[in-house]
Amino acid sequence: MDELNVWLVGGGLAVGAIFAIVIQQLRFCLVAGTSNLLLIKDSRQAVAFAVTLLVGITGTQLLEMMDIVAVAESSYRNETFDWFGAAVGGILFGIGATIAGGCSVRTLIRTMEGSIHALLALLSFALVAAIAQFGFLETPRVDLTIATSISLKTDAGIASMLSISPWIVLAVVVAALVLFIIKSSKNGLDKQMIAAGFIIGSLIIASWYITGVLAQDEFDPTKPSGITVSGPLARLGYIMISGRVPALSYAISFVIGIAAVSFIYAIVRGRFSITMPAKGMTKMAIIGGSLMGVGSIMAYGCNIGQGLTGISTLSMESFLAVIGMVVGISLTTKIMERNA
Repeated sequence: MDELNVWLVGGGLAVGAIFAIVIQQLRFCLVAGTSNLLLIKDSRQAVAFAVTLLVGITGTQLLEMMDIVAVAESSYRNETFDWFGAAVGGILFGIGATIAGGCSVRTLIRTMEGSIHALLALLSFALVAAIAQFGFLETPRVDLTIATSISLKTDAGIASMLSISPWIVLAVVVAALVLFIIKSSKNGLDKQMIAAGFIIGSLIIASWYITGVLAQDEFDPTKPSGITVSGPLARLGYIMISGRVPALSYAISFVIGIAAVSFIYAIVRGRFSITMPAKGMTKMAIIGGSLMGVGSIMAYGCNIGQGLTGISTLSMESFLAVIGMVVGISLTTKIMERNA
């Protein structure tokens, strides 16, 4: 058995625990943020998400520009630009998350609170993601990637693809986020939501530092990574299919931290209760979870992996994936509202 990397496992568990507490306390979710903004013009969660990106992107880019973490070596900035997988996968994930009633983390947390609806969505997510990544859907998925992706002479970072200074890209992104926050906060700021965004953004930075500096071994160097949920869930599905248990990684430890603390938090706060799906909602949970599973693998991440970690690298693929997710959530929200 390989020796455990204490920084990867311990760091993942700690970051996952803090992440879970913040999400549990404020019910922060990309689906809720987009839906609330569309339906009732409530921008509080959208602003919190913007603050998360503002902090996470700025910190990550500084770590890269100051040569502290080799962010460009991460999987989000490879030399293949899979625009089709990122965009279409993002849309499928957004549709699935809306149908299932929550994004990947909210589904995991609600499962730990006793929701059978969320459990069905989570299991469907894990199984279909495993099939898409390791099973019979892997070959057509890879063939589609080969047919549609573009080989780059550089990496998939926005600055590299446009041949401009990364400082310019960072300045434009920061300015856009600041303007959105100011414009959306005319009626006042929700200090708790702002604090949540700041904390989650800081966890993105901490993850890059842990995996890119503290956990590095000069005799066995690894690529830096960050927080994600879809990959570990795909491996959960792989365990259910094959019975093989993968080695602990930062991402898997992160998800374990979320699950454990969410369960404890739900018990302590009196939120744990076994609840069955509402009438006719079982199929929605299964369909939604399945779409999230295949979408997250196509897009190389979910709303956490691509929406937070990936986008902090200023990867063009990550931006396309997040745009796809928002489009999928928005369209599905409007259709479901019209048919309600």
